[in-house]
Amino acid sequence: MQLLESAEPWTTGDKVILGAVLIQMLLDVAKVSFPGQRGLKPAFEYEKIWMGDKKLVGYITMNDNLYKRFVEDKFSSVDAFTTRHKPMVVPPREWVGPNEGGYMLLQTEFMRAHGCQVQKSALEEADLRTVMDGLNVLGKVPWAINKKILNVAQRCWDEGIALGDIPSRTDFELPPMPIRPEGGHIDYVSADGDFRRYRDALSKYRRIHQRNMDLRSLRCSALLKLNQAHQFKDFEKIYFPYNVDFRGRAYPVPPHLSNIGSDLCRGVLTFAESKPLGPKGLYWMKVHLANLAGNDKITFDQRAEFTENNMDNIRAAVEDPFGENRWWMTLDDPFQALATCHEIVNAIDSGDPENYESSLPVHMDGSCNGLQHYAALGRDRVGGKAVNLCAYDVPQDVYSGVMREVIKRVAEEAERIVDIDATRDDLTKVEREALANNRAAKLTNGLIDRGVVKRTVMTSVYGVTYIGAKKQIQEKIEEKVRHRFGFKMKPIILDNVSSYCFQQTA
Repeated sequence: MQLLESAEPWTTGDKVILGAVLIQMLLDVAKVSFPGQRGLKPAFEYEKIWMGDKKLVGYITMNDNLYKRFVEDKFSSVDAFTTRHKPMVVPPREWVGPNEGGYMLLQTEFMRAHGCQVQKSALEEADLRTVMDGLNVLGKVPWAINKKILNVAQRCWDEGIALGDIPSRTDFELPPMPIRPEGGHIDYVSADGDFRRYRDALSKYRRIHQRNMDLRSLRCSALLKLNQAHQFKDFEKIYFPYNVDFRGRAYPVPPHLSNIGSDLCRGVLTFAESKPLGPKGLYWMKVHLANLAGNDKITFDQRAEFTENNMDNIRAAVEDPFGENRWWMTLDDPFQALATCHEIVNAIDSGDPENYESSLPVHMDGSCNGLQHYAALGRDRVGGKAVNLCAYDVPQDVYSGVMREVIKRVAEEAERIVDIDATRDDLTKVEREALANNRAAKLTNGLIDRGVVKRTVMTSVYGVTYIGAKKQIQEKIEEKVRHRFGFKMKPIILDNVSSYCFQQTA
């Protein structure tokens, strides 16, 4: 009661304690009943799941039958409680202060400070007029729901077609939980064999169980996006209020459906106001489709040619997206690609593409913006070329450049013979590092790709820590080992491998 009556801001510790008490009350009180089952069952349960071999993490899990009911119901019965921050049907309030702007009634923070009082205090003293003007301009852009793409996405969900953000509605088959072997073996060899088989079976069980949990999260996310798109599909104009993160990057406030979301979100959203394509609009639309197909490392003319060579596929996608020709489903961003196919066909069939009025958003991104700023500040021509600040016909890819260098270094180290006796007790620090690096290189040789190095390169200019960068690499290496070889690296080996890869990438 003292906290409730106090005018002082709550500390993080206070919030955690209150949150824990409320969660415990939910676990104690929330009960559900189902046809054919006797009595009430807990709606939620608290579980502890091993992350790796040493870390035990607690989770709140939903009753399986309750989850299935929500999915079948498409969350419509609880929609009013799923999220507070949705798109708006009127332009957002203009930002005029750190806590004044955005939604008409809901309190929205200008910056996502996550409770940091230092940042909040700094905002009170800063001149934010230019930044606020920018957010206000973004918030006034009217959007609308592309009903054709929404209907296609909804049919994918209804018919269980896993595509893009629409996940499979079928769980992976989960093997029975293995039973831990008891002691009493006559010899060590048989005991060790039983425990090894148990560990392998338990690792497989946990891995498939986690994949099913991931699928559940993806299903919920897809349903929330589809649900909100249906809610707003009949409005002529909808709007997204914006705020910034601690770096000053602008983001729409709604967490599920927004114009910077996933392929599904971008595919079902279009500008509410259309404009003539102009002399080269159709050309750039063709380039855009090639980009969405994954052909973004060739010249612009080659990308436009790619689209022209696939006009039969494009028309088939528009006429019957679920017919025999499902070419559009094979593209990297299928829902955006399908929306683009519609616009290309409409523009051509209009007989006057130059004056055809289109509302299709064409999203563009920089090539590692952080490195672009460094290269520009330093007038670095080599770096500028790598991040596309210089004019070249074929786009450059800094991540692929780093990847090739890392692959070369790892291969050279893997082939090197280290003439050091690893069993010696008096190994020096240098010798231990040489052995560890050589072992790590042999383990990772052939596993390095663009995805392994991309996040580390991208975040290095934003002050990523050694621990953070190593964790990024660790996740990618672990994923590749699991998918390629079907087993999980021991944590200590994975840690050594990730440290080595970071040293080669940084």
